[in-house]
Amino acid sequence: MSKTSRLFAVLIALMACGLFATTAMGAKAKVTKTRVKVVSTKQSSLSGGRMKIKLNFKVKKSARKVRAAKVVVKAKSSTFDDPKFKALTKKVKVKVKKSGSKSVKLRLTSAGKKAVKACAGRSVKVTAGKGKAYFDLVRNSSGCKPKNVDLSKASMCDFIGQQKGSLCLLPFPDDFYTKADSSTPTGKRINLQTDAMPQNVGDSPGIANGTHIDASKFGASDGFSQGAGGIVRVPGLDNPAALANTKAVGISKISDYTQKNQPVVVIDTKTGKRWPIWVELDSHATSAAKTTVMINAAKNYDAKHRYIVAMRNLKTSSGATIGAPAGFKYYRDDLSSRSKAINKRRSHFESIFKTLKKAGIDRSNLYLAWDFTVASDENNAGRLLNMRDQAFATLGDTNLADSVATGTAPAFTVNTVIDNPVTGIERRVIGTFQVPCFLTNNCAPYSEMVLDSNGMPVMQAGMYAANFICNIPTSALSTPARSDIYGHGLLGDAGEVSSSPQNALATGHNFVNCATDEIGMADSDVGMAIGALSDLSTFNRLPDRSQQGLLNEMFLSRLLATTKAQGGFLSDPAFHANKLDINSADTIDTSHTYYNGNSQGGIFGGALTAVSPDFTRGSLGVTGMNYSLLLFRSTDFDTYAAVLDPAYPDEMERPLALTLIQMLWDRSDPNGYAHRMTDNPLPNTPAHEVIMNIALGDHQVSDYTANNEARTIGAKAHAPTIAAGRWPEMNEPTYGIPDIPSYPYIGSSIVYWDSGPLGWDIGNPTLGTPPPPIVNLAPRVGKDPHGIPRATPAEQQMVSDFLQPNNVSHITDTCLGAPCYGGTYTGAP
Repeated sequence: MSKTSRLFAVLIALMACGLFATTAMGAKAKVTKTRVKVVSTKQSSLSGGRMKIKLNFKVKKSARKVRAAKVVVKAKSSTFDDPKFKALTKKVKVKVKKSGSKSVKLRLTSAGKKAVKACAGRSVKVTAGKGKAYFDLVRNSSGCKPKNVDLSKASMCDFIGQQKGSLCLLPFPDDFYTKADSSTPTGKRINLQTDAMPQNVGDSPGIANGTHIDASKFGASDGFSQGAGGIVRVPGLDNPAALANTKAVGISKISDYTQKNQPVVVIDTKTGKRWPIWVELDSHATSAAKTTVMINAAKNYDAKHRYIVAMRNLKTSSGATIGAPAGFKYYRDDLSSRSKAINKRRSHFESIFKTLKKAGIDRSNLYLAWDFTVASDENNAGRLLNMRDQAFATLGDTNLADSVATGTAPAFTVNTVIDNPVTGIERRVIGTFQVPCFLTNNCAPYSEMVLDSNGMPVMQAGMYAANFICNIPTSALSTPARSDIYGHGLLGDAGEVSSSPQNALATGHNFVNCATDEIGMADSDVGMAIGALSDLSTFNRLPDRSQQGLLNEMFLSRLLATTKAQGGFLSDPAFHANKLDINSADTIDTSHTYYNGNSQGGIFGGALTAVSPDFTRGSLGVTGMNYSLLLFRSTDFDTYAAVLDPAYPDEMERPLALTLIQMLWDRSDPNGYAHRMTDNPLPNTPAHEVIMNIALGDHQVSDYTANNEARTIGAKAHAPTIAAGRWPEMNEPTYGIPDIPSYPYIGSSIVYWDSGPLGWDIGNPTLGTPPPPIVNLAPRVGKDPHGIPRATPAEQQMVSDFLQPNNVSHITDTCLGAPCYGGTYTGAP
């Protein structure tokens, strides 16, 4: 036996003889149950750096002595943004030999001390062996307790964005201002309160003094505008330097909306994806205190979808991070409150935070987050479609999707025939036609729509006599002409159909051009429009009458699309080669009709195109959409701002007021129809295609509103869109609008026409115009190019090529592979 073996044998013998006490090396106490109670659950009680724990152990009894068991006690915590539990305290080993209670103090780690001081909602897990306890840290230190929140108007004002000097309805749009309604397509209904709405000031004769906008006008809506512009007041983010420090996505580079750390995002809750937007300050405000942050959709939101706006890491001009509003902190930081107004919305905000988390947006650094639901197509187009279908049924046509003009034509009367009014125009025919009226007072100015119990228009007993003017070119005497409906400019009249550019289109390309007053936005409505801007409670009259105006244009189109036997225009000799012989040659080709409008006619023509049963091709000249976005960027608004501004002197109320009335305007503005305008048609409606001809730097209809429309309808852009370096402020002039792949192109398109940079003609330095400002101000430098595209021969040829039957219609490159130039500018330096 070796020496080592002998030593081991001796040790065994000694142990057997009891010379080494077995209890010293005996079994550990067996802890069968551990209960954990945390004494320190408040932020203030942890300020000393220790967490008090009370442990209750149950140890299995033993007939002999046992040595103490060691139980490891520790605490970890997690937050909504970081759900993985991480060490909050250092570990402590507690010796346990028998059943009973013990008190323990856990020392916070350095990271743990910082964690409990933070205001983020924090869940804590304490473990002692197999025993566990969970609790949410109660934050009641002065650093996390929000300032007092004024809840006196909590029933009608969302207090989450409440700031000194802010308005009741900000942020807007906001689902706070909705209520559940299972009868609507969205499941919601707008629930604004009149006392919360902007209020006018009656300093001028005829203005209703101190009147809040009537909230009942909005109660039929089931969501907010599809082009909803977000408005919020952020003290500190109220000057260009602060916006630059914040690095929010701007109009000059919309693709930045996808950046991982983008400070302002809009999330589609159905898809979880971000929506393209741009952020800007209201440049019309004259002080920081009245400056709002505006969040604009670069493409209209999808109908019936719900969106979440999230703002985070906002900076002041000095670079400091802007603290969240007190009302929002209750939800972001999960702070306790005894207020029912606060507590009843907790689950709603937890849902918002959960959606944002899935989209990669943390809760802890949010400045503000809220949600809004977009109105349905039924809300925007339902009334006009109902009017259309009722009216055309009186003609004997109920299948409007087939683009076949069946039944009879509307009744009409020729009042005046003018021979050879201008060179190339053989005849100007003036008269009236009968249209079912859906408004009070026989559709006269200031009238309103009559609605039934289901909110649909009621056809009135009398008929409305709409006017018409048709110009027949001399060329139509030998070859029946294509026909189009012409849409006139802002608050104008049908007489614009006889302007030089339209005569050139008619004589050069053999078109019979016809027009009617676009009532609702015609010269007869100027008084109504001014009155509405003085008291926006009456604004609903404008879109109501405009929808009647759109119906009138559809009936005028039907007169052009029907034959002599059906009672169309060809049933009158004035529309024949010999105005005295109804059996002489037709001047109108009734197989197809088209639309051509400019300015306001190009704008409302988008809504008309979306519902038209007779024409499927529309030319929308110098067009755009969403008046709430357009007006501040238009020189045309100067005249009307002179009425709106004194009536609503609060500079923060004005953009809010325009955003509110856009919800009503969407029923006649293409903003409410754009995504159904082309290849996704509305019910009982054919598909359509449009060409958008846009003036670069347009002073009256903003290029940015045209781009939004092009993105929404799925148009493609002529390329090269503009010459390199022509728009240096814009990194992506037509972001989100694909180039036309090749010519000839079948589909919808947008084409920019450039009249040249300012001063391009040394002999005439007033010619040309810069691109539009990248802030929400109207272009005012140079010559307004608004009227140039329609007067340019290459544009007229492009329009003519497009307004052809389906199997012929196409976009041609009349610009010959270069950017399109207008007026006398040819692109030469």
